[in-house]
Amino acid sequence: MVKKSRSVELSAEAKREAEAAISVVARQVKFNVAEYPVSMYVERFKSDTGDRYFVPSYQRNLSWSDEQKSQFIESLIIGLPIPFMFFYQTDDGRMEIVDGSQRMRAMRSFLKEGLRLRDLVLVPELNGFSAADLHADRINKLEDITIRTIILDNDTDSSTRAEMFARINRMGTTANEAEIRRGSLPGDVTNLIAKLAEDPRFIEMTPLTAKAVNAREREELVTRFFVYLNRNDTPEGRFPGYRDRPKKFIYDYLKDANLDAKDRPDLIQSMSDEFWKMLEFVKNTFELGFRKNTKANTVPRVRFEALSVGSALALRANPDLKVDSKIISERMREANFDKVVVSDGANVRSKLEGRIDIVVRMLAE
Repeated sequence: MVKKSRSVELSAEAKREAEAAISVVARQVKFNVAEYPVSMYVERFKSDTGDRYFVPSYQRNLSWSDEQKSQFIESLIIGLPIPFMFFYQTDDGRMEIVDGSQRMRAMRSFLKEGLRLRDLVLVPELNGFSAADLHADRINKLEDITIRTIILDNDTDSSTRAEMFARINRMGTTANEAEIRRGSLPGDVTNLIAKLAEDPRFIEMTPLTAKAVNAREREELVTRFFVYLNRNDTPEGRFPGYRDRPKKFIYDYLKDANLDAKDRPDLIQSMSDEFWKMLEFVKNTFELGFRKNTKANTVPRVRFEALSVGSALALRANPDLKVDSKIISERMREANFDKVVVSDGANVRSKLEGRIDIVVRMLAE
């Protein structure tokens, strides 16, 4: 229940002082709105300390990875909306980049410095491409894309600009991968994952912090179960296309699974049945379920992946499998399970395979 704030009667003098303070600060932030093509931004931003556009000292240590740069370029190429950039025009006519330096660097890296695109999600066919590999017409279109910019008046002082940068970059919450997939990959499998994640039986077995729940961590767990289970053994090999970076691997699986569900009416029921069979097996076989100990208030992804996928694979090999929970607890201790299943280097392929395989072996003994 939300507590109501106590009513406080403010004096007329306090209200006048507040209005006066607002007016003073508001006068410090004057701006114009401009719109320039990508080509102009790149031409005028030749280095971080360049003559025309420059990055202020409080931002110079901030840098996007090549993956982040690539995904921004992908957004430009396919026409996704780009947020405003914020500049400040100094007395000598130079432009200080208050917010937008990472985007400016990404454009420069691709169009002038030979950046090769990588880890793209929406158009993975562009992975490995540099600007030189694109058709001239495509480059022309990219360079002609316009981005709106707010240009602050040169009366805006440095402390106000720094505070503006801080506020722009801490307001709002970056969407996590589960939220991105839910929004960009609609379909029956996506809906099934959301439904399973919200089922009380699953919630009971996967204690999480409130923050993790709000971040849709249970959807992430269910998704990873299906991905690693159904990509464990394929005609193309084990986990084909996995590159120690699960984000794209998971995205591609869910994209394909949603398409498969359109052609296979039985797929959703089959996936649901296998999930619940696995969950019941884990509950009956592992004394603590997915928990590491009785006091645990969260379930680590690596532990969930190992126990859920390993159990499901064992059940595929032997649908009638039953193992005494005390025997399994002893095998876990003998195998140093808690030391094997740790978060360090969790996405390395060998560790992913290793933690799944150790569970399969324990259940098959």
